[in-house]
Amino acid sequence: MEKEFNKSYSPKEFEQNIYNNWLENKNFEPKKSKTGKTFYIPVPPPNVTWSLHLGHALTLTLEDIMIRYHRLKWDETLWVPGTDHAWIATQSVVEKKLAKEWITRVSLGREKFLEKVWEWKDEYAANINSQSRLIWASLDWSKERFTLDKWLSENVGHIFCDLYNKWLIYRWEYMVNYSPALETVISDIEVDYKEEDAKMYYITYFVSWSDNELIIATTRPETLLADQAVAVHPKDKRYKKMIWRNVILPILNKEIPIIWDDTVEKDFWTWVLKITPAHDPVDFQLGKKHNLRLDYSVIDKNWRMTKEAWIFAWQDVIMARENIVELLRAKWNLIKIEPYKHNVWYCSRSWCKIETVISKQWFIKSSEMAKKVVSGYKKKEFVIIPDRYNKIFEDWIFNLRDWCISRQLWWGHQIPAYYDIKTWELLEVTLDEESVFKKYGKENVRRDEDVLDTWFSSALWPFSILDWAPKNPWELFKKFYPANVLETWHDILTFWVIKMLLMWYEYTWETPFKTIYLHGMLRDEVGRKMSKSLGNWINPIDVINDYSADSLRLALVIGNTPGNNMNFSVKNVENFSIFLNKLWNITRFVFTSIGEITEDYSNLQKFIGKNYEDFSMHEKWIISRLSWIIENTTNSMEKFNFSQAWEELLSFTKDEFADFFIEEYKLTKNVSRYGKEVLSYSILSILKLWHPYIPFVTEELYSKITPWNTLIDSEWPALWVKKDMKIEKNINILYDIIRVIRNIRAEKWVKPGNKVDAIFRVTKANVDLINENLLILKWLAKLEKIDVIDKTKNINEDELIFWVVGTIEIFINPWDVIDYEEEKARLKTQINNQKDYINKLDTKLLNAEFLRNAPEHVVRIEQDKKLQAQEQLQKLVDKLGSLK
Repeated sequence: MEKEFNKSYSPKEFEQNIYNNWLENKNFEPKKSKTGKTFYIPVPPPNVTWSLHLGHALTLTLEDIMIRYHRLKWDETLWVPGTDHAWIATQSVVEKKLAKEWITRVSLGREKFLEKVWEWKDEYAANINSQSRLIWASLDWSKERFTLDKWLSENVGHIFCDLYNKWLIYRWEYMVNYSPALETVISDIEVDYKEEDAKMYYITYFVSWSDNELIIATTRPETLLADQAVAVHPKDKRYKKMIWRNVILPILNKEIPIIWDDTVEKDFWTWVLKITPAHDPVDFQLGKKHNLRLDYSVIDKNWRMTKEAWIFAWQDVIMARENIVELLRAKWNLIKIEPYKHNVWYCSRSWCKIETVISKQWFIKSSEMAKKVVSGYKKKEFVIIPDRYNKIFEDWIFNLRDWCISRQLWWGHQIPAYYDIKTWELLEVTLDEESVFKKYGKENVRRDEDVLDTWFSSALWPFSILDWAPKNPWELFKKFYPANVLETWHDILTFWVIKMLLMWYEYTWETPFKTIYLHGMLRDEVGRKMSKSLGNWINPIDVINDYSADSLRLALVIGNTPGNNMNFSVKNVENFSIFLNKLWNITRFVFTSIGEITEDYSNLQKFIGKNYEDFSMHEKWIISRLSWIIENTTNSMEKFNFSQAWEELLSFTKDEFADFFIEEYKLTKNVSRYGKEVLSYSILSILKLWHPYIPFVTEELYSKITPWNTLIDSEWPALWVKKDMKIEKNINILYDIIRVIRNIRAEKWVKPGNKVDAIFRVTKANVDLINENLLILKWLAKLEKIDVIDKTKNINEDELIFWVVGTIEIFINPWDVIDYEEEKARLKTQINNQKDYINKLDTKLLNAEFLRNAPEHVVRIEQDKKLQAQEQLQKLVDKLGSLK
């Protein structure tokens, strides 16, 4: 029984059903390879706290294109879904939820609080996975993972202990970023920079036993209470004689040394730096370099002055600053105060100001582990796409600082370290908690309360999800490691990608992935970052509901090149939906012309190769072009040129196959010997080439024209027919002739239904080409009468439109079929509409409030619209004038 074939593209009628069928038939699970190759991509796990956004949709689309392509090639493919526990974000959300009930995590206790977090996680992880399914992702859901799963957690613990035993993990005091609101150390990726208005304070430090003085410029005068030195440049002649003398620290009246360091910028403010190691990262490094005291702090983690702050102890920082400034003024140490703009660090989670503090934390010796990564990089064991990111990668991998991996939270992988409850001496680092209790007594031992940085567990993701075990890796790991591709955002190259490389070179001595494909960020249609606060945030599920999953996929990928940001517009989704409707109609025409295709695709392919020489010219041409587009799309897929492949595939589908070959087929189907087979093979191949991009509509169309078949289980086309360049050249000439005549008809306002006469003056080389294709030229160019004359023959060219294609001269007479009065009326209406549009733009651009409040780029867009509208108006006026 034939399936009903709707007249128009209606994705809501089939997208969900198709996905359910794929799941039911286990189409996303690895199939035995026919090529002897495997293909594996580790999904960057989305945070369990989030709903999926367009960035996730882009990631899933790009990876799904790769997976579906290799699945059709019959490589054994693996794509494992999963989510990240997102320690800071998850704990913060749950704490806020509990706060509404006047409950704190401390009042609940660690065990009960974590129960609440797990309840919340189960709800939101299900939500994310549901959205991933709606967005089309062909992930193998039977292997779903979570970073706190038992197996993955055991790996995390094992790696921590093993690295500790190798002296690659240590616990030490160091300067770190601290979020007072979250009450934890955070990494650089959780820090945002915000430019703020501030004040620059100029303070005099008198040189001991001298009339000289040094002037310091600082935005934080309250930190001077913890100054350990002042620094000058060794080549600065003004201060050369003062080096190794002392200055008197204002307010405290104690002496601190003047030191020299070539990192002091001679043209920076007053050319003198106050060194406060406990309150500034740069000062901390200088303090270590010059053996200064590093832990003398006057500000605590919560922005309050410590007991070391003398009379200012226990004041908040703002109050202390005001009091210190007044005291400096009274003592004649304050010279002046100037307005100043500078970047301030804020916690991206809580939006509180970051304090840099010295704290005892756990660290990984990243610089030591990086040696293996550097060796692999130099040997080109992995490549980065686009290659311009090699410079960023090198800047980081050659200059890695030790990685702080401990966080003062409860949600996450608790550090397996045990201390003496009285002295806090570290006793053991082990996964065997019972042995520690037995050895020291449970009442005498306390486990480290901190958890590991989420990037630590995420760094293990590519092989943990393959069921890797320390001593005996399981089958998945043996078969699929290393991954063929890691596809992710370019902005986490230094945070996630490098950490994975560190871990897996350490444990496998080979790269965890052969290719690192970095995509850019999606922005709105005017280039702004998408966010709910700006009101330009777009829910991908809403777009799918309004249009389709396939049209959204195209809008995300087309124009998206590696490493570059892309502006996203829903208008593009709408335009691609129109194309999908055209593809639907193309396939429907094939179906109504030849019915269901019962011949097996591989048999059709053999038939094409066997009988190619007996095909007509336009049949040879479409097969030659099809061979080219298969080869081109395949090469582009292998080289990750997804947008470029789409552009050429679109042109082939719309222009060559639909607008030319199908029209020729209509004319020749009754006399063609092989037309049905060529048309069948062509449409099946086109649907296969499109499938990685638009899986739903291609699956639906494929199943309608080939009963009892599914596209997802078919094979990638590979047509080994030698391209016929002579035929392609001849058809291109016909193409150009038809395009020229169509353009002439449009420019001279010939109605689509009216036919015109044409004269072709040709050389002997092209006589046969034109004569053999008169029927096609008449049909596609809407010609009534065609005269073909020799190149040497003269004709009366008066009132004829003349054009040249190669050596073929074309003469068109459109004048007899033009309704001048109707055309004048149409042009006058368009002119009036264009004038009204320009008046509306003028009203907006003359509005002072709009010009004052609108962003500069928005005003520029409106001005560009006006210029374009004025150009179009002038063209319309010129056309109308030519008719008078």
